[in-house]
Amino acid sequence: MKSSQNAPSLTLRILWGAALMAILTACAGPRLEVAAAPSQPSVTLADAGIRLVILPNTWKGHPSDLGQYYTPVEVRIENDRSDEIQVRYGDFLAVDEAQNQYRAVAPAEVARALFGGRRPARPPVRTVHGPWWPSPFWPYRPWSPWYPYYSPYYPSPYYDPYYPYARPRATGYDILTLGLREGRILPGARVQGFLYLQQATQKGTLLTLSWTPVTADGKPLATLSTEFRIVR
Repeated sequence: MKSSQNAPSLTLRILWGAALMAILTACAGPRLEVAAAPSQPSVTLADAGIRLVILPNTWKGHPSDLGQYYTPVEVRIENDRSDEIQVRYGDFLAVDEAQNQYRAVAPAEVARALFGGRRPARPPVRTVHGPWWPSPFWPYRPWSPWYPYYSPYYPSPYYDPYYPYARPRATGYDILTLGLREGRILPGARVQGFLYLQQATQKGTLLTLSWTPVTADGKPLATLSTEFRIVR
């Protein structure tokens, strides 16, 4: 009898969870699937001593809905050559089946476009957060403003997972720190970061992403290219 009473509640929780996942997925924006292997989370390209790993759906930073405005694509670059190579945003290019071109945008430009020059407002400081319960086991402390109550985080009343940071993280912090940086890659070195493409998933159904690396003196090397399906 008890289990039958809990069944509607369990079903309701499952439905709410499914609805929440659908909302979060919609907010995150379209996804990219490797055209040659849709079940694979990444694709690896290599040529001329350069390895490029592309991970299209790994953005978990702030804002969580970045995919509605830009297309964040994580890349890892390894230089196994004996000379340096360069990373430049202009050497990355995405093209859909209608030949619409999308360029990689610098992280600072993305942050300015989304947040401008606004500084985050500091939230009100809360030193105590419930729930709190009466406790006969908490020793008497006449100087304590909360006696005879205690927190589930006792004996550290200030320790609370909902306690706000004294210095809130800047709105564009993740975009700037997680973005791929331009510059040289030394022999045997590797770099990693996100490319922010210009809404590359808003129109077409097939996207070709390519990168033409160049040497330290600007000489172009072999182009690395792969295709993704756009899933909405």
